[in-house]
Amino acid sequence: MTWDRIDDAVVFGGDGGVRLMTDVAVRDGIAVAVGADGAPDGLFFDAAVWYSVDGVTWNRVPHDEAVFGGDGHQRMNSVVALESGFLAVGSDGDEPGTPGPTFPGDLQDIDGGSDGSRDLPSESNAAVWRSDDGISWMRVPHVDAFSETDGGAVMSDVALGESGLVAVGLAYGQTEPFATLRLGELPDMGGGDLAEPIDVVIDVDAAVWRSVDGVSLSRVHAEDETFGGDTVRQTMNAVTAGGPGFVAVGQEGFDFLGFDEWTPTSSNTDGRDHVADNVAAVWTSPDGETWTRVANEPSLAHSGGDVTGWATMSDIAPHAQGLVAVGRDLWVVEGYPYPAGVNAVWLSADGLSWRRAVGAVDMDDNQPDMGAVTVVGDGTLVAGGGMFSYDTAGTWTSQNSGNTWVMHPYEPFLNGTIQGLAVFGDKVLAVGSHSAVGDFFDASVWVGTMNDTDG
Repeated sequence: MTWDRIDDAVVFGGDGGVRLMTDVAVRDGIAVAVGADGAPDGLFFDAAVWYSVDGVTWNRVPHDEAVFGGDGHQRMNSVVALESGFLAVGSDGDEPGTPGPTFPGDLQDIDGGSDGSRDLPSESNAAVWRSDDGISWMRVPHVDAFSETDGGAVMSDVALGESGLVAVGLAYGQTEPFATLRLGELPDMGGGDLAEPIDVVIDVDAAVWRSVDGVSLSRVHAEDETFGGDTVRQTMNAVTAGGPGFVAVGQEGFDFLGFDEWTPTSSNTDGRDHVADNVAAVWTSPDGETWTRVANEPSLAHSGGDVTGWATMSDIAPHAQGLVAVGRDLWVVEGYPYPAGVNAVWLSADGLSWRRAVGAVDMDDNQPDMGAVTVVGDGTLVAGGGMFSYDTAGTWTSQNSGNTWVMHPYEPFLNGTIQGLAVFGDKVLAVGSHSAVGDFFDASVWVGTMNDTDG
């Protein structure tokens, strides 16, 4: 596959700050990318939308404070094409804070105290936007279903199925201390020595919203611990129509990014566990209303054996042979300061049982994670990813239903990260961000063309 980055500093950038695309959807000859536009200090974000009729020339939807802005931060995390228009989901924060779907971190010190404590992050509500054409947008009025907690909620992804729309994400709130963080020798962030144990007082549950009419969304609740519990953290990162109806993927454990508080420097003495591991997690539903957590199995765990490690599913897509999920797989290596890791692929015929696929070709020791996946018309799977910490994005293709993958050269993706993929005619669009100057980022689009050698 040959990739070219579209370079348009006027449309994708600005005077400093952070601009990023998080997802892209296509309908009736128009591609719509959504994301956020942030101030240089990174505290305030507004939602942002771009569109294109050919995938190459892009336009930014003019900012409308009443639709895309407001107090605090607003961000679109996902967009889906409907029978009539587009729908985007994300978050709306009442106060400055890290925009969703970034994990509502235990390390925020809102009150500026010096006692080593950490406070509940600023409140973030789920948010929804609609458009008939991808260009003119309206904000869906806030309803109780977008919060419903004493902390906050974030919509991370949305999918359309036969029984309606399903949005997934997380909801969080403060609870009694149930675990202890130990970060090792890291600098003081204004709230005490981070090498000292820090109480975990924020519980995170997976969250689901459902709509049968594509307009109003209601929160789905489970009476058991399907979506989490008082001392179990679960997050849904992505959802698709497939399997028995819908399949959602994410992770259970610490933390959202898949690598948490470094290795404990000493055993804790306060009676609470140091919880570091996580496992990839899968949920299924026949209709978007009733959900079942797929039982943990070895394929959902990290590949490091008995050491601390993290496996996370970041995206999922249906294809002719079933479902493919992509993400990351990290684990601690004794005596090495950073986790070992690979990108990860899981395959399933029905969403109920999963197996690990052969990893992509490792072009170097610092390969990006897989964060997005889609399928083109001939059945070829395309994955993309990367994280800010890697300073480069990556793409992969598979022509045998995800069993083996080919990684493509890094050059078009240097200083970039890919967060969303979509097929647009005979092209594949990848959207994300690209480092412009220093810590500033511009939104970015790459256009991919299939080659005979792909897969």
